[in-house]
Amino acid sequence: MRSVKLSILRGIRAIKYSQWLNKKFPGLKNKDLWRGDRNTFAKAGFVGAFCAFIPVPLQMPLAAIIAYYAKANIPFSVALAWITNPVTMWPIWTFGYLVGAKILDMPTLRNIEVTEGLGVLGWMTEVFPQIWLPLWFGNIFMGTLVGVGLYIIIRFIPIPHFNKNNIKKTAD
Repeated sequence: MRSVKLSILRGIRAIKYSQWLNKKFPGLKNKDLWRGDRNTFAKAGFVGAFCAFIPVPLQMPLAAIIAYYAKANIPFSVALAWITNPVTMWPIWTFGYLVGAKILDMPTLRNIEVTEGLGVLGWMTEVFPQIWLPLWFGNIFMGTLVGVGLYIIIRFIPIPHFNKNNIKKTAD
């Protein structure tokens, strides 16, 4: 277990002190982006959950970049982007698609007829043009909803770790 923690810390240090990344993102050494407080963790909760629901590849770098500009905790937002992994992405994105189709009042896959066959050409010419809008809209809607929920929970629900810091500040 200790070796896992050390390898994670080495990876974070390699990212944090990379010369190339520090040229592109000069504020990368800001401690709040890596350690953080209740506010940066709440922002990271929103960013990570939102990026997890977006149906695109490379959600982790997207979460890291958005967290950098939002001044949120980068490791936590990237970890939350792992919610959608190869096992969970299909049920999550399918549910988002169904929510989007319901909200936009569009037909679901059961109601779409394919005349070109079920090959790639038929899917790309007949199915995808009908499902991309509810897929994106539903997943962005669900990501926003889950992200706002996480933000509220982290920001306003009493968490013992964060309360210790608040007690010390008020005692001084």
